[in-house]
Amino acid sequence: MVAIGIAVLVVVAAGMDAAGASDDTTTAIATFVGSGVILLGGLLLVRVLPPAQRRVTLATKGRLWPGIGIGLAVGLGCVVGSGAIIAAGAELDEGAKQALEDLQLSVGVTWWQMALIVTALVIFAPLGEELLFRGLELRGLVRLMPFAVAAPISGVIFTAAHLDAYLVWPRAVALILVGWVLAWIYRRRGLVGSVMAHGTVNAVAAIALISQA
Repeated sequence: MVAIGIAVLVVVAAGMDAAGASDDTTTAIATFVGSGVILLGGLLLVRVLPPAQRRVTLATKGRLWPGIGIGLAVGLGCVVGSGAIIAAGAELDEGAKQALEDLQLSVGVTWWQMALIVTALVIFAPLGEELLFRGLELRGLVRLMPFAVAAPISGVIFTAAHLDAYLVWPRAVALILVGWVLAWIYRRRGLVGSVMAHGTVNAVAAIALISQA
């Protein structure tokens, strides 16, 4: 489903570029559509699970509001940790620093472009990716191996699904860490915890992008 989402993003971007749309418009719409396809795919895959498995996949472990609070705190911790890794990598490798600057996503200059990017980053991506990577993929791995082994593998697979991880090594290391942590919070607090943590990471990124626009 992630591959399909990326493919749709590329096709939409190519079509809009051919139609003469601006770079900001192309980025906003393609990102929104690609993330929406991933979320829709995750929902469809969860929908076809047996009812008992679906309930377990979507379950909240413990009380709801503490889970949300813990997810927020874990997400902020991921921001600090991944930010430190990326900053250290940029200082050690000038090429990586330049690549990070080149990869900077534009949120556009109009309100609707920003709204599409923020919706894709803060709502669609956390929901869709947590359904796929934690609700389905991680749970599948745990059936085959101990969780302590499945969690880091899940982080690597999560990282492999992000195109920018192939281009900038500090970003790949940070994503592996985030994916690993998201696996642990999903195990402890269920989907609401991992979605909240993931959404917090992306929300901070979105705020940073908007502040630089």
